[in-house]
Amino acid sequence: MRTLTFWFGIASALLCGLVDPVWGYAAVFVLAAVQLSMLGAASDSVFLLIHYTVVLIYFSLAPAMQIAADVDFWEVGILGRAAHTQALVLLLLYMAGVEAARLGMPVRPPVHGPRDADRGVGVAHPFLLLLSCSLAAFAALFIRPDLNFVARGVIADDESLPIEFIAYSTIPKLVVLMCFVALAIHAVRQRTLWAWCAAGLAFALAALAANPVNTARQIILIGLLPLLIHAIARSHRWTLAAVVFGAIAGLGPVLNLISRDAMWGASLESFPFSQDFDAMFVVAGLLERAPSPDAGFGRYLLSALSFFLPRDLKMFPGYDPLGWSAVAANFSQSNLSLPPFATAYFDFGLLGPALLGFALSAGFRSVDRIVDPRRALSATYLCALVMLAAYVPFMRGPILGWGPFAASGLIAALVAGCLSSWFRRAARMRARQPVHEPALDAPRLGAPAA
Repeated sequence: MRTLTFWFGIASALLCGLVDPVWGYAAVFVLAAVQLSMLGAASDSVFLLIHYTVVLIYFSLAPAMQIAADVDFWEVGILGRAAHTQALVLLLLYMAGVEAARLGMPVRPPVHGPRDADRGVGVAHPFLLLLSCSLAAFAALFIRPDLNFVARGVIADDESLPIEFIAYSTIPKLVVLMCFVALAIHAVRQRTLWAWCAAGLAFALAALAANPVNTARQIILIGLLPLLIHAIARSHRWTLAAVVFGAIAGLGPVLNLISRDAMWGASLESFPFSQDFDAMFVVAGLLERAPSPDAGFGRYLLSALSFFLPRDLKMFPGYDPLGWSAVAANFSQSNLSLPPFATAYFDFGLLGPALLGFALSAGFRSVDRIVDPRRALSATYLCALVMLAAYVPFMRGPILGWGPFAASGLIAALVAGCLSSWFRRAARMRARQPVHEPALDAPRLGAPAA
């Protein structure tokens, strides 16, 4: 029933978009909301839950309102309806690819609670390892305090290298956050005073590290959202969707307005049409203002995904859409929010978004199998949580801005997961210890009976 409803909704959204892109995006909103309502069972995909939540936030009502109100971003001007309709078609193809990979997927049995074997034992040294790692990562933030505790806009003139920002800011903050996530999960499972105190101290460090002065929202998403996915993704699915939606669609633009207006005197004249929701406008702008490029056959995506390489070693630098001269000529900035499915379109044409959606959804089928709140807390489990959380900024784009945060989040998850493995080692050691019970006094052979 859910699959049939989806394909009917895709066809309806396409027909509405051909008439008017405003109605097309409104149909996408209805389709995503209906799909969320059908994903209420505890056995359904966590990935699809986050996927449709992100569609609601970035790709439905926001672009519909912007088109209806003739809002423009980055001094581009008003775009034609044909460009908006073409951008909508790319989104629908991507959504179709995501759902196509789910055809024939068996329904998982519902999960209940953590198994007793996965709760861990009440030993102190794993907590101390996680706390020590959290303190060390927090101390690393003070190596370059100008990157971590000084508001954006008032930093010194010397621009720090991207590698320094990753090493001294992104990775330490996410290590602190992931250590808190691991300790919080252990505290809920063990329910001891020491566990709660350790989690509380880690939370205080995480709150100080992820300060609202200059921390990008990707750090909060990739660092804190994994805890919400673990806690409520399968038992309180609507709560998770509402929290993600409210935090990004409601709280984000409001805090953006306050910080830029009250702190630095820069007003957002287009509020509530925040630049946080410019992704589809940028796609339409590139389709209308940039010349049709030659098919890259994967080189556009490889160029975007090679973010971790130095600029001189970056793969296919000429295939970076944000480096086109048309971008510099039509947009007032170059760090634009280009969704990955639009980059896939430049590689493989209309087939690109559908192929990308199918590949990602097929990959997340294995991630869905890992995300079971009953399983032991390991590096694999934490990395799966981070990958699910990282999908939110990944789908909005740009890959270049998302990549360092996702890579840093996976590094932090590996660190916290390896430290958490001490719980399982201690449990195995305790299980291997022989249990000596006093033997019953048996009457000796030939002894008189009492």
